[in-house]
Amino acid sequence: MTGDDFLNFEEEEYSHLIEECEEAFNEGVLEKKMFTEEQFEFLINHFVNEVDDEMVYVLTTMGYKQHPYSSDLILRYADVLIVNRETDRASEILLSQIALEPSNSDLFFLMARLNIKTGNTGTALSYMDKALSISGEESYMDMLLTAAQDFIDSSDFENAILLLNKVEVKEPESRELLNDLAFCYERTGNFELSMRYYQRYLDKDPFNDNVWFNVGTIYARQFEVGKALDAYDYALALNPDNASVLFNKALLLTSSNQVDEGIDVFKEFLKFEPGNVLALSGMAEAYLLKGMTSEAEVLFAEIIFYEPDNTDAMTSLANIYMNRRDFHSSRIYLREVIGKFDTDYERIRDNLIMCYKTTKDPEFLVFVIVSLYYLNHMELLYIYLGILVLSHEVWMDKLNEIVPELKNNKMIKRQLSKIKKKHY
Repeated sequence: MTGDDFLNFEEEEYSHLIEECEEAFNEGVLEKKMFTEEQFEFLINHFVNEVDDEMVYVLTTMGYKQHPYSSDLILRYADVLIVNRETDRASEILLSQIALEPSNSDLFFLMARLNIKTGNTGTALSYMDKALSISGEESYMDMLLTAAQDFIDSSDFENAILLLNKVEVKEPESRELLNDLAFCYERTGNFELSMRYYQRYLDKDPFNDNVWFNVGTIYARQFEVGKALDAYDYALALNPDNASVLFNKALLLTSSNQVDEGIDVFKEFLKFEPGNVLALSGMAEAYLLKGMTSEAEVLFAEIIFYEPDNTDAMTSLANIYMNRRDFHSSRIYLREVIGKFDTDYERIRDNLIMCYKTTKDPEFLVFVIVSLYYLNHMELLYIYLGILVLSHEVWMDKLNEIVPELKNNKMIKRQLSKIKKKHY
């Protein structure tokens, strides 16, 4: 029986087990079922393809318990444990099995992957070297590419490059390899090498819109705006629906003072992803650059509709209303953002000072002091703190409510003592 015939036989022979498993799982009795090794392999492969992680976890655990001497099921179980970050248990199982099967390259390979995920790079590379030294030619490349991807997922691009360079020796023209190397060199800041590999890729496949997008991103990071836009336009010509290209192109246009064009591209992007907060924010900022505050106001309000706690949008609205001298509306949003660590106090500080000087409203004075505190502008803070203590001391409770740590700040307490001694 050939391999394909055997797979077809499995499909026909075991297909009824899929529904049986699902029903047993839903009833909470799946772990009471008994299956042969071949049946476990069939079921695990099926639910892996279905991306049913919970079912795969249960079945691999069952397989390991029911067939504790099956190398294949031990490997499947250990792999699932690693994916689920149960690395101590996975390590225990793998090391025990390595003692029994010291020539099984897959065991050493899984130990390498386990150590990549736990950040033990030196140990991971040692296990990787051992796995490669005893692996067959067929699995050699797969091991390198898989482990390289693990390093990429862990943002360890240098070690990913180390493994990918070994792949390049064997398969220098692999498009997957060229793309991965270009990506890794880009992440390490080596744009020259990254571009070289992307160009080698495009020599083989000039119609990959994602690669053209990556090329455009590199040009953008190097401030070569014209080349970046050309690459983005080529990507869009190949795939007009590539939303990532549209978004980056819009950002690049607005940041390079081509604001009208940037707004148009943001509008195109939002057709694909309506309600995308980053795009709405970028377009709102573009409108602000053009002085079109009413249009920006509408977009910031839309952002808050989608994300009611969006600090940047509320800060921007507060700033728009302060510029209009609409003190009532500005206070609505200022009360939401003043005291938050992620508020852009630099953006609103001068307007807060203007609002206090115009209205003499002690609430604005409190907001000024809070902004100066977060900006660490202590000399100016002491001046406004003195005004608050001497004219509106009742508002000190509000100040301490917004920034509780002020109560225990020794410098603030010393300054308050000096002010009171001088004036009382």
